[in-house]
Amino acid sequence: MKNLRRISMVFIFVIVSSLQPISSHAEEPNYDESIIINLDSKVSESTINKVQEKYSNIETNYIKELDLLVIDNIKPSQFSAIKDIAKEKLDAKEIIEDKEISLPDKSKQIPAKVAFSSQFTEDNDTLYDSWLWNIKQVTNDYRSYDINKGSHNTKVGVIDSGIDFNHPDLKNNIVDTGESFVPVEDNTQDFYGHGTSVAGIIAANGGVKGVGPNLGLVPYKVFDKNGKSKTSWVISAIVKATEDDMDVINLSLSTFLSKKDKEDRETIKLFEKAFKFARKHNTLIVAAAGNHGYDISNSKKLAQQLGKPKDNILHLPGGDKDVITVSATTAQNTKASYSNYGKNISIAAPGGDLDPSFLDTNKIDLYSLVWTTSPVNIPQTPLSKSLGFQEGYEPTLGTSVAAPIVTATAALLKTEYYEKYGEEMPIRKVEEILYQNTDHVENLDKNEVGSGIVNAYESLLNIER
Repeated sequence: MKNLRRISMVFIFVIVSSLQPISSHAEEPNYDESIIINLDSKVSESTINKVQEKYSNIETNYIKELDLLVIDNIKPSQFSAIKDIAKEKLDAKEIIEDKEISLPDKSKQIPAKVAFSSQFTEDNDTLYDSWLWNIKQVTNDYRSYDINKGSHNTKVGVIDSGIDFNHPDLKNNIVDTGESFVPVEDNTQDFYGHGTSVAGIIAANGGVKGVGPNLGLVPYKVFDKNGKSKTSWVISAIVKATEDDMDVINLSLSTFLSKKDKEDRETIKLFEKAFKFARKHNTLIVAAAGNHGYDISNSKKLAQQLGKPKDNILHLPGGDKDVITVSATTAQNTKASYSNYGKNISIAAPGGDLDPSFLDTNKIDLYSLVWTTSPVNIPQTPLSKSLGFQEGYEPTLGTSVAAPIVTATAALLKTEYYEKYGEEMPIRKVEEILYQNTDHVENLDKNEVGSGIVNAYESLLNIER
């Protein structure tokens, strides 16, 4: 790599969220109220139809695998009556508000305007490769590719904002159109950008490379074009992806729920049911730890950090015992400044960071960021243009791009195991191999990185029954 490590920042332009281009829309869709009904028993289709006939505007989604019924598009004037019907006719155990889910990167707002003191003269073939320190690190300079690059028979479910079907680095690895759970967006094309960046880390194969450049990708859209989502969309997507036989699911999203709030406690149970359902069917879930810099293993401390000292707060999906929770590290193998941490961190992966002295020196090491795919239909940022990148590639940082490194590594292990032994690799075996073959860094403890920093090459090298 050429010695272009430190770039001066003199003037600053805005880089929002995770430094990615974000689609701008004047109007945001106004979603009506929705509820999730935790049923005491199975309910017949005819009973559901009777409720829908009475209120023709509502939509229902029966998730029979978890005994849940979602009622959507409820007008404020109907809310009380529909809840009463649910209690009387549907044998409702609990009726829960359908809460909003957020992307971890929403918490990273980085104001900046850049002018570069250096000129980049590399051609495109070497330009992109120069920035892929994160992929090189976990693949041992692409040596893992010699063992296994993945297969379209191994499918990764990306539960996110969709994937750009027109991106040259991704389109050949999208093996199914998946499904959209966003009411106003009936396709899985990415209009927000987050899902495409996640997909690129997993299986890009072109200008940039992913950890598993031949893995199969399937999008499940749960975030709309403005980055909004709901609990029911995510839970429905987990169930659907599991039923579609996804080998691994990536969840680069997060929510905070209060253990003291009755509805939140029920929402926690719903997520736990979904996670257990996936695990029971040997679909591994990998989740981002989140970008708040908080200890997510201590619910009382977390509540204090969130400004609610009398509360008791849980972070999900990252932190749950039935998912692999991934924290983020830097190019210097330190914990990323924004990354959540705690005793429930399973493993770490490169997620990038700003230079630690950025606020004092106005300097940023652009090679410390993570570069990945971005939708070609979303305007390119001035930063990527200045560096000579074509449309479709942007810098980012966060546990959102750390998690898919582990997701891809797990998918590669499943591919190699099947090709080697002719049978499906159990989740416990995947976790065992992942955790036993990490890179250990002296100045990082388990609360920051769990078992260590993931190493795809070593994991593939040491795979066994």
